[in-house]
Amino acid sequence: MNHKHQNRFNLSLALRRVSRPVMLFLTLPGLLAAIPVDEETATTAAPAETAAETVSAADLPAAEDVLTKLRDRLENLGSLQCDLHQTAVISAIRVVSAGRYAEASGNRVRLQMMMFPMNTFGAADGDALKVENDPEIPDAETARGSLLQVSDGSVVYTEWKNGEEPASVTRRTLADVVTAAEKVENYAASAVLADMGVGGLRSLIARLQDTMAFAPVSELTVNDRKVLQITGRWNDRVRREIFQLPEDVFVDARPWVPEYVRIYVDAESSLPRRIQFLKHSLDATQKLARPLLTLDLRNIRVNEQVADDLFSYRAPEGAREEDVTEALIRSIEAASQRPAPPNTPQ
Repeated sequence: MNHKHQNRFNLSLALRRVSRPVMLFLTLPGLLAAIPVDEETATTAAPAETAAETVSAADLPAAEDVLTKLRDRLENLGSLQCDLHQTAVISAIRVVSAGRYAEASGNRVRLQMMMFPMNTFGAADGDALKVENDPEIPDAETARGSLLQVSDGSVVYTEWKNGEEPASVTRRTLADVVTAAEKVENYAASAVLADMGVGGLRSLIARLQDTMAFAPVSELTVNDRKVLQITGRWNDRVRREIFQLPEDVFVDARPWVPEYVRIYVDAESSLPRRIQFLKHSLDATQKLARPLLTLDLRNIRVNEQVADDLFSYRAPEGAREEDVTEALIRSIEAASQRPAPPNTPQ
């Protein structure tokens, strides 16, 4: 791994370990944030594993074109609000989170989620994850914890609550962290915001474009709407330099590391419906992949007036509060000086 990639890799790890960003990836925290952005062109073909109802068409746009259009759409929005549902399945254990997500100009973001008890994952649960089905949200009274992350554009607050315990709150001052990170060679301010969980959906799509190689786009009809399905897998550079996999090895033995991504984009609105990461069977000869992390976006509303107080935060009474800005800066400074550890999962 060259020096440029080392700095990006180390800094991403530092940002995640100290600030614990939770934007979208609640169960696989910051997996993409650990992968350095590069301008190299992906050269590895992705598998054409698609759902049975998928219909391929030669005149469909290229995956990169669909994703670029999606990014442009997101970047030009004044605001976006949606219901967000996450299902993570690791070693046959299912973890469900559900809530609301909002983003607006000026790096303002709000993510509010309820965490539900873990349970075993069975065949019926797999059927429920079909793309045409709306996610099932458990009764709010059964929630065991909650997460709230708010950025007002200047400060990022993260509030965790587990059961009846007092809430735990951390804060990070964006300007100070960005200033420290800009001193690291080849590390852009936009990447800092993404790694801290402030980059929003557009940053997530940008990461996927840079780190994945994509198969031809397929078209599905989902509840009478045309949906474009994009399937990708980690490109050669990521598998070699980040996951440290030998050239003849495709499957990562760690159960929390996916091999594929599937992005479902509404063909009419160019907005995402689902982002799903999949784990290939450990037997690389089998063409089997199971959902590892599924993010469903529903009831998307764009360019609606968003109240300013949605992006303001006040810690609840009795909360344990900690400003981790200085600790994060020290971690950045230390990370920029050391080589990336091999085979680092998180």
